[in-house]
Amino acid sequence: MDDTLFIQKGEDLQCVLCPNYCVLKDEQFGLCHIRKRQKDKIFNPYSGIISSASIDPIEKKPLYHFLPKTSIYSVGFFGCTLKCQFCQNHLISQVTPDEDIHKVSPNEMLNYLMKNKLSSIAFTYSEPTLYFEWVLEVAKLCKKNNIKTILVTNGYLNPKPASILLEYIDAANIDLKSSKIEFYKKVCFGKIDPVKEFIKIAYQKKVHIELTTLVVTNTNDDIEECKEITDFIASISKDIPFHISRYHPQYKFTEPPTPLGTINSWITEAKKKLNFVYGGNISELGNTYCKNCGELLIEREYYDILIKNLSNDGKCKKCSEFNNFVM
Repeated sequence: MDDTLFIQKGEDLQCVLCPNYCVLKDEQFGLCHIRKRQKDKIFNPYSGIISSASIDPIEKKPLYHFLPKTSIYSVGFFGCTLKCQFCQNHLISQVTPDEDIHKVSPNEMLNYLMKNKLSSIAFTYSEPTLYFEWVLEVAKLCKKNNIKTILVTNGYLNPKPASILLEYIDAANIDLKSSKIEFYKKVCFGKIDPVKEFIKIAYQKKVHIELTTLVVTNTNDDIEECKEITDFIASISKDIPFHISRYHPQYKFTEPPTPLGTINSWITEAKKKLNFVYGGNISELGNTYCKNCGELLIEREYYDILIKNLSNDGKCKKCSEFNNFVM
């Protein structure tokens, strides 16, 4: 496991969990302010500390094609591998917790899920891959007990740890923040290629994936950006659900909220290449229609979900077309 997380770099240790590749001296934290070197290892001293937990509609993740109209237990953490200047969850993603806060062990988490008859868990809110060891152990326990595991992530994880973790993940919503190298560099302080690679690995591992882009006013809202993003998604599969979310001013960004017209333009463009496109945070743009005959399969009004013409095996009741659902 250790060489999945860090390697020797002269007298220092290099963290190889994420593409930041931080080189750390003893007692030094990485750029994430979460993972720390202590003597001959790099680890997460906050492992098991939960920032928030709640029972959510699974559509809130957002996942529209995985166990629709079910509830999921969501747990969040602290910190992030990226530093997005518009972060919508910056109050937990850009801070570190107190080490004295109670730590929940993987077995305690499993016992809670079993006791409360919860059939799925989402690792979400901030960046769960920073808590790699804890999330992996919980996911393994869940797999043994037929509890579904969901990862909501920025996808900024190196291929080796990604391949290990994704073996135990049933579904993921992955942020694809832009198609531009410069955007990831200047706005998120990261790189785009590792995210694209993570998406490909997840798809190859047969994880049910859905992608989300937050369209930020005057930043990544150009229609050419939409074309490039949808070209990439379609090159993997036209059936990957794509959520186009509306930005609201947060953290260090003061640009006004994304105009609805921009979201509508993106949806129109994305539907030229993809079969399932949704307007995140906008109720009337959340319905699912059969990709073959156009029949309304699921009607969504925010988190009010009405399954209409969708069979228990994810097919259209009218034409029997499979519409990439896990039921």
